[in-house]
This record gives sequence, structure tokens and C-alpha cells, in this order.
Amino acid sequence: MTRNPGNPAQASEGSNKTISKDGRIPVDLLISPIAELVTAEAHDGPVRGEEMRDIRRIRNAAIAISGGQIIAVGSADEIQHAVVTDSNTEIIDARESLVSPGLVDAHTHLIFDGNRADEFVMRSQGKTYTEIAAAGGGIVKSMRATQNADLERLVSLGRKRVERMLESGTTALEVKTGYGLEADSELRMLEAIYRLKSESALDIVPTFMAAHAIPPGKEREGYVDDIVNDMLPRVVAMATEQAEREGVHVSHMLPYVDVFCDRGYFTLEDTRKIFGAAIKLGLKPRVHSDEFVNLGATTLAVELGAASADHLLNVSDEEIALLAKSSTVAVLLPGTSFYLNLCEHAPARRMIEEGVAIALATDYNPGSCHISSLPFIWGLACLHLKMLPEEALTALTVNGAWAIGLGSNIGQLRPGYQADVTIYDVKQLEEVPYNIGWNPVKQVIKKGRTVYSR
Repeated sequence: MTRNPGNPAQASEGSNKTISKDGRIPVDLLISPIAELVTAEAHDGPVRGEEMRDIRRIRNAAIAISGGQIIAVGSADEIQHAVVTDSNTEIIDARESLVSPGLVDAHTHLIFDGNRADEFVMRSQGKTYTEIAAAGGGIVKSMRATQNADLERLVSLGRKRVERMLESGTTALEVKTGYGLEADSELRMLEAIYRLKSESALDIVPTFMAAHAIPPGKEREGYVDDIVNDMLPRVVAMATEQAEREGVHVSHMLPYVDVFCDRGYFTLEDTRKIFGAAIKLGLKPRVHSDEFVNLGATTLAVELGAASADHLLNVSDEEIALLAKSSTVAVLLPGTSFYLNLCEHAPARRMIEEGVAIALATDYNPGSCHISSLPFIWGLACLHLKMLPEEALTALTVNGAWAIGLGSNIGQLRPGYQADVTIYDVKQLEEVPYNIGWNPVKQVIKKGRTVYSR
């Protein structure tokens, strides 16, 4: 379904450019003409239900950008009469290209050291996630390598992975800790994320996830107490120091807090205790929920107003109904169920029909989903989750942005939004998931500036 463009050339009120005598607006960057422009639109929250497929599609389109913001979007003819270009205006000819909002990856674990290629071989021999972990692999194996990595190495490795994601059209992402599994290592991971956040062109949102696994030799209850009494206060102190260095309010630096609530990891009671302490410190929760078994974490997420509940392969019908009435975004990770050779995937169709706000993400990590490409996830979502290409676009842009707290600024191509744009070497929306396994991205614009081009 396509949406009527209405008044596409409406100018942004945030423009600080001097309007010409004939009412036209000077621009820094003009992308015109565009074979097809696609964007979901939402005004006050994520898109739900049938509206996920009700995207705006404009053939022979254009986008005008100034000061890092989108000034006008519409047909090439309309934009030509709405803006002024001069010798300083950059013009990108996209007449052979699809253009979408920059893609948003709402769930990644890209800070780690070490390699778990041996587990890929074990998985190809039929070993399960649980069997691999019991044999000394899994999160604990990454913990050993990550604990031995200094800050500079973690930043260097993270930088390469962020660049790889950028080349696949990602312009904003969430990044978790979780392979340190003791205070100093976890905080070193968090510091690495802050370093990437300060230096990268991309928007990076940090999440503290010391509750990713129980470290060897540690009792679960004691480790939970360490997180609550030692780590979380130190996280807030680090965020405060970082905010002072950056000259911003501390709210811009406070990370989310995540817990892996599942069999063999953290119980529902553990999760409630960690989240309760986090909320008292001003930290907002998100949760790994219902990946292998259902412990009730999704119900808890809704109760506490969590930003997201992620995975959800074993979410119940009752919890789907709760999610549909809540502000908690369901972040689905089809790459993980694909990578783990699972027969079942998250019930996306049922969730969409019930009105749950759905986002998609890579879950990029060293073991259970070593996939960094959102276009690839787009294809998996269509094949395995039975999502339409339009629904997947919505989940990968506007809904992903709301899942990481940036929905009022990114994820849409409309006036007043940050000029984050992905340009593809295909001409229409359906060709992105159709070309699964090939990266169709040829140019990425971040805040009105080209940050990747091939």
C-alpha cells in the first residue's frame, strides 16, 4: 500500500537558511532525481499493525537537505520549485537508485575480542546453543578473550565493525556490553562504546549488560548482587563523567540496562532485582526475553515500561496482547534463529496483527549471530518471519529508532528530521530483500554528509 504524498515539498520549520524573495529555500545537498523514495511515517511513536505496510513511495522523487536536516521531500518537479541551489550545493543523481531512511540496528553486541568460528563448525554438526555453552563455548568463551583485551583494542575492533555496518546502510545502532562479566571488564567495554559514540559519524546508543551470563566460579545470587550494588552505581558515575567531558546533560549518556532472562542464565527474580536497582538510578531497561523458554520476562518488561523486549521466539499469546497495549517495542532477530538453525522463528505475523510495535535488528555477536548486514536481515524477515518488504522497512527504520530512544529525530524522510539517508544500487523497494546475500548499498548520508560511497 502506498500513501498519498499530500504536500511533500513542505519546508522544515527548523531551517536556518534565508528564504529567497520568491519563497524558495537554499539547500546544501539535493538528492534528485530519485528512482524511488520510500519511508514510513509516524508522528508520536512506532508504527503498528496494518500501518506498517502503509509507507510513502514516491517515483521520480527528490530530497532537499540543509544544515544536516531534511528541508523538503517530494517529487523532483515539486522540490525543484521549492528550493534554491548554487555553486555550493552538492547534487546527487539517484535516478537509478532506491532511497530510504538510514537503517537502524536496535540490538548489537559488537564489542568483544576473540573468535568463535569453531562453534560454527560444531553447529554445522548439529550441536545446539546449550550444548556448545556446556562444552566451554558460548558467552563465557568470549568473556575470556574480552577480559584480556585493553581499551584500545576493544575500540579498534569495534571501529572496524561499525564501519562494516555503515557499508550496509546502518546509520544508527545500539551496542551492548556483556562479555566482560566482572566490573572492570564490563566498564571497559562501556568506555569503548562511549569512545565509538564520540568519534563515529553514526548515532550509537550504549547498553550495559553485565547480566549476559553467570561467570565461571561465581554464584548467580552473588553475581546479581555485584551488578546491583557495585556495577550499576559505577555505570552512572561513568556516564556522568562522560557527559561532563562532552558538555551535554547526563541523560544523553546514561545507557540502557539489559538482562538475559532465560533458562540457564538469569531468573525472572534476578531480572526484576536488577531492573529495580537500575530504574532507581535513572537507567531504563530492555530485556532479552523468551529466546529459548518463557520465564515471564516480556510481562515484566511491559510492567516496568522497558524500551524493548528482544528475541521473543517463545512469547505467549497473553504477552503479545500486553505488548500491543504498551510502549515496549518488540525487537525481532531473525538472523539469530537462522544462524542457530532453529526451526521456529518469532511469531511476527501474529504480533503485527495484534498491533505490537515491531523492530528488526541484527543481534550481531561473536557466536549466535555473526551477521552485521541489515539488508540481509531484511531478506530473512521476509522469508522466515513472513513480513512484507514494506513492513520490514518500517521495522528497520522508524520502529528501530523508537526502540533505541531516537524516534523523534531519525528513521524517517520528512522535513525537520535528521538527514540520514541510505542509497541503493536498485530501483525499487522489493529488490533489497530479493537480493539477499548481496549488499545493494552504494552511498550513505549521515546528518547531511556523505559518510560512505562505493
